[in-house]
Amino acid sequence: MAQYFDAYGNPVKPKSAGIILPLALVLLASGGANYWLWKERAKAVSDAYTTAAKLAATEAVQKEAAEKIEKMEAEHASLVEAKEQAVKDAQARALELAKLKDDMAGVEVSKEREPEPTADDKAKADAKDDKKADAKSDTKSKEKSKAKEKKKKTESSHRSKKHGDDAAPAPDREL
Repeated sequence: MAQYFDAYGNPVKPKSAGIILPLALVLLASGGANYWLWKERAKAVSDAYTTAAKLAATEAVQKEAAEKIEKMEAEHASLVEAKEQAVKDAQARALELAKLKDDMAGVEVSKEREPEPTADDKAKADAKDDKKADAKSDTKSKEKSKAKEKKKKTESSHRSKKHGDDAAPAPDREL
């Protein structure tokens, strides 16, 4: 074997093969670690893609829900408005019906209020109202009494003979 000398003339030992084995082991461990890290990175990237897709789907659902909410709020507002309009219409119809009833009874109803009457005017108006109410109630009571009389007459003419009449039994029944 040949001996080697360095620049100063000192003999240099030849390099031994003992250092190659630890270097090979470190190289294999590094390769294995890199492979494991590469697989973990691929898992993380696929998880990130699925999470992004789920986030996009969730945002789309949220946007749809917000649109539905806006639509329902608009519909609710229109329904509330329609309800208020219907109430106004019903009040107007009730007022019109009351006017018609009062017109039929001979009383006029004015939509606008008159200026505040004085105490004398109020007393006169109350007296007139009392007279009209008395006349109206008298006509109604007369109509009711006539209706009751007619009802009694029809009931008496259609009464069966079961209530105290012990006359002969009906011809279609035999005892």
